[in-house]
Amino acid sequence: MAILRVILDGPLPGTVNMQRDAALLARQRLQDPPVLRLYRWRPYAVSYGFHQRASDFDAEAVVRLGYDLVKRPTGGRAILHAEELTYCVVGASPSPLFGDNLHSCYERINEALVAFLRALGLAPEISGGEDRGEMRQAVCFKSAGQHEIRIAGRKIVGSAQRRGDGVFLQHGSLLTGPRHADLLACLRPERRGSLDREGLLAATCDLARLRGSPLSEAELDALAARLADTFAAVWQLAPRHEQWEAGGELRTPAPS
Repeated sequence: MAILRVILDGPLPGTVNMQRDAALLARQRLQDPPVLRLYRWRPYAVSYGFHQRASDFDAEAVVRLGYDLVKRPTGGRAILHAEELTYCVVGASPSPLFGDNLHSCYERINEALVAFLRALGLAPEISGGEDRGEMRQAVCFKSAGQHEIRIAGRKIVGSAQRRGDGVFLQHGSLLTGPRHADLLACLRPERRGSLDREGLLAATCDLARLRGSPLSEAELDALAARLADTFAAVWQLAPRHEQWEAGGELRTPAPS
């Protein structure tokens, strides 16, 4: 049976998270098995897309609030990574698993995300896209782009992809709480426009608000493991768990 490399990292600083994802993409070869990395952020971090500018943000406010500010290797718009579970998928495209273009990759990854959310008792739907006005916004979770996932019309997963030399990296944020809406305090006033925190919360949903209570660290760890199992099952791959060594290499732990 073909393999899915699985890395469950837990919470890490933003710079480390982006370095690890970039390293996975740089090391990926066409014949390699796909990689699924799941992680969180500590301290919370603001990330901005490959084509955005650091000057969009109020650096003093970011520091005052105790957040990191990092640039993603993928595109997309700004996100405050606070109460969320982040996924990273690295693989080959064209390939039998992911197809031959950006949209087929999104569709294949969405199969697993939708199955996971349905197993939680939710009814996810795939967005058909956004208008040009929404596309100019600086904030990722203000609207749902094509292939992004919503619950009852409200965005719960935001994703972005980078492609090159037959391999790709796709990032995605599954919201587990409402703290993502605090991003607006980190933007320069001219980049906020008319958007306010209440409007951003109205455009999104998250697992905590959907169930009526916050998720504990233990619950988030369990959700990450469950999501990894769902990816492996939907893609019909055998999960092979790996861990980072001190030198930045990955290894498969010996059986206990």
